Amino acid sequence: MDKEIYRMDLQLFGSTPSSNSPVWTGGIDRDRRELDVSKVIADLIPDASPFAVLLMKVKKERVGSNYFYWYDQKPGSWWTEVVSASAVSASETEIPVADASIFRPKDLVKVTATGEVLFVEAIDETEGANTITVNRAYGETAAAEIPVDANLMRQGNAMEEFSRAPEAKIVQPFKGWNVCQTFRTPFDQSETSSNEDLKTIKSERNRLTQLKGLEHRLDMERAMIFGERYEDPDAKRSTTGGLLSFIKDHFVDAQDKFCEGLFEEYCQELFTYGSGTKLLIASRSVLSLINQFARDRIETTSREDTYGIRMKRYISTHGDLLLVPSMTLERDYGTMAIGIDVDNIKYRVHRDTRLIKNIQLPDEDGWRDEYLSSAGLEVRLPQTHCVLYNATTKELTT
Repeated sequence: MDKEIYRMDLQLFGSTPSSNSPVWTGGIDRDRRELDVSKVIADLIPDASPFAVLLMKVKKERVGSNYFYWYDQKPGSWWTEVVSASAVSASETEIPVADASIFRPKDLVKVTATGEVLFVEAIDETEGANTITVNRAYGETAAAEIPVDANLMRQGNAMEEFSRAPEAKIVQPFKGWNVCQTFRTPFDQSETSSNEDLKTIKSERNRLTQLKGLEHRLDMERAMIFGERYEDPDAKRSTTGGLLSFIKDHFVDAQDKFCEGLFEEYCQELFTYGSGTKLLIASRSVLSLINQFARDRIETTSREDTYGIRMKRYISTHGDLLLVPSMTLERDYGTMAIGIDVDNIKYRVHRDTRLIKNIQLPDEDGWRDEYLSSAGLEVRLPQTHCVLYNATTKELTT
């Protein structure tokens, strides 16, 4: 395809809606109507919105209401820290901690800084207290001074013979929710324009049907990433929360020093929880940086292996990443990548995407079609996803 023609098509048919709508006869570029150029107008690539396509094909589940919710449950925590202005002496038995609720009487606790094992006699979760009373040196390691901010690891309980059941410790599931957003992408043409002879195979209606379908997907992809959850009852309107509105506390800042070592640290953070294979939705500039130091670790997957979309697979010591370039991550978001555990996201559909034809008024001399969707995103267990940002470097190092 001639480069000049390709550039012309991008200008004419980009994702920015034309101000000349409906399409009048004069609104069709004269060069496209009269010059004997290629019979097929270059279409934007079908994989331009791979995240949206993946959600629609693989992770779709219908909801019966515009509002939907879910319950998440994570394992009980087994780590906390000593909270004290000074070190805790070797003889002290009442230890202030950040979270006493993770312990129960008869639990064993490891002071990781010294190796000492503590036996929990009692806990105090009252406001302003948050302490555990312990039996020191409950093992071979002698009691020692516990440093400020030392980590404490719960090892489980140690029950005596013929004991009664220990006090139960129940972690309640927490509720997540989102709302569906209605997306509408109309396109139209005057009847006079539709009868123009074009030097192309496609009719204007067919061309717009394909182009606006891509635009509709891109609109939804942006909402599924950047959207913020909001309900406006007066206007009877709701906006869906995207990935970033749920992954609020799981970020890694590359600090403009992106390199292989830092990317491995990011992978370690991303794969701490969840499945061993995840998606990395990234800008092309970030993927280019990854490619510079990781060529030997990247392989091409088949469509059968990756939800029907051909992707690159990055193999790390922590897990495998399926690399997904996104047109959505550009400009201010061009240094960002989002690691996603596909097992913990769903595309929730209230009204599935439909192409509705001939919605024009009865007396309008032309046609009007539209794509319509009502959908939202379910993001479970936010700690299984992770965002990388400021992934740039002036001098790439390893």
